[in-house]
Amino acid sequence: MKSPYSTNEAIKKLATNNCSVTFRQYPYQLLNGILGILFPLITYPYLTRVLGPERLGAIHFVDYAVGLIYGITSLGIPAYGVYRIAQLQATGLSKRQSYTPMMRMHTLLGAIGFGIFYILFADHENWNYVMPLFPLGACYLIANSLASDWYLQGRQHFKTIAIRNLIFRGLGLVFIFLWVKSPSDYSIYYWIIVISVIATAIYNLAWIRRDLKNEAALPVSSSIDRKEMFLFFIATVFISITDYLDATLLGLLSNETEVGFYTNAAKLVRLSLLVTLALNAVVFPQFSGIQAQQQPTRSVELLRKSVDWLIFLTIPISVLYLLFGKELVLVFSGPAFTNSISSVYWMAPIPLFISLSNLLLYYGLSSRPELQKRIAVGVAVGILISIGLNSWLIPLYGAKGAAMNSFLTELGFLIFFLLLIKPTIPVETMLKAGATALIFIPVSMGMEATSWTNLTKLLVGGFSCLMLYGLIQHYIWKHPFLQEGLEMIRKK
Repeated sequence: MKSPYSTNEAIKKLATNNCSVTFRQYPYQLLNGILGILFPLITYPYLTRVLGPERLGAIHFVDYAVGLIYGITSLGIPAYGVYRIAQLQATGLSKRQSYTPMMRMHTLLGAIGFGIFYILFADHENWNYVMPLFPLGACYLIANSLASDWYLQGRQHFKTIAIRNLIFRGLGLVFIFLWVKSPSDYSIYYWIIVISVIATAIYNLAWIRRDLKNEAALPVSSSIDRKEMFLFFIATVFISITDYLDATLLGLLSNETEVGFYTNAAKLVRLSLLVTLALNAVVFPQFSGIQAQQQPTRSVELLRKSVDWLIFLTIPISVLYLLFGKELVLVFSGPAFTNSISSVYWMAPIPLFISLSNLLLYYGLSSRPELQKRIAVGVAVGILISIGLNSWLIPLYGAKGAAMNSFLTELGFLIFFLLLIKPTIPVETMLKAGATALIFIPVSMGMEATSWTNLTKLLVGGFSCLMLYGLIQHYIWKHPFLQEGLEMIRKK
């Protein structure tokens, strides 16, 4: 059956609107990132004080272990799915022949992977509160696989994702404050998380089913390329593994309390990534569409602008973590998590490292096949090195050792991708961002000299630093992104 529009027409339309689509969609994904920050900021200070390091560590261990299993058993489907669906969307072909086998494979392998993990580690001697959460973790894993968020991202329906998350996370927030009242309620808290993921899966499946019905008239696409998908798996598994491997190995080599200290620091630092990675989530389908158009010049230009934007955002964020890490931990987690402070300092540069590595990875996966192979080999070597570092550092330093490994691993990945992709480095933006962020130091020293509470220091100091950064970038350095943003606001 003939497509309602030809492949060439679809590609021409996408090429014409590519950059404008990217920046029109970014506010929705940015909203999604902000929601991902806002709700934890509201609930986390409450949960850390109610549940404490040990029980929160048990929840985080299961959560991170599930994330690790999800990443390994996904076979690269979350990233390959975005890439594949975006290409089919650009060329006007049906997506059913790609979506159905990937969704089924993802769900089956996730369930098998969790079963193997449960059998191997069910009798770990250092776990006091983990075991009751394992069945919930299995439900979480299967529901997350069924949800297939990669389909909506490939279709670039970021508005749909943002509205859905606003509703479900809002309901979850209400239930947390209603039902989690004491340390013994830690399993109730995880139940709330799991139910929200199940609700997301149900909503997504209904949306995808309706979307596939609407394209019944489109020509049938070829099935998935399993060799290409395997390269995506090897290359993208580091995104999940570096997030979850440290905490999982820490739980296996140490105890729930050390996991609580480490994951507390990791969550506080990685919250900022929800804003920066929002851009990457929008740009990746664009890279894939451009690859279908065979227009490498447009891809390079999009990469250049994205690198510039990420450096502009992440340098001040990393400096703020270095200067206000202690206040951040004491305000959001309380004195019981004081041991997390050193881990925050070690992981302070991670927003810069991960944001750029993630962007360069997506660019590389959307480029030439030989580049995909090099990424796969480099990432596999990096994972083995990370496991070795964890096995050495965790027994010596516990939670801080896991944080040290995270710093070294993410820095290594960034160096690898910079050498491989060779993007244009915006030296001017980097120098201006670094020089402006140096002004944060006297602000931090001024806050330290006061007798104010940690909350006041954090709010006044952080707000002052961000205001100074924005004003200097706009009025002195005249950063183009700020200029363009203000111009868009004026037009609206």
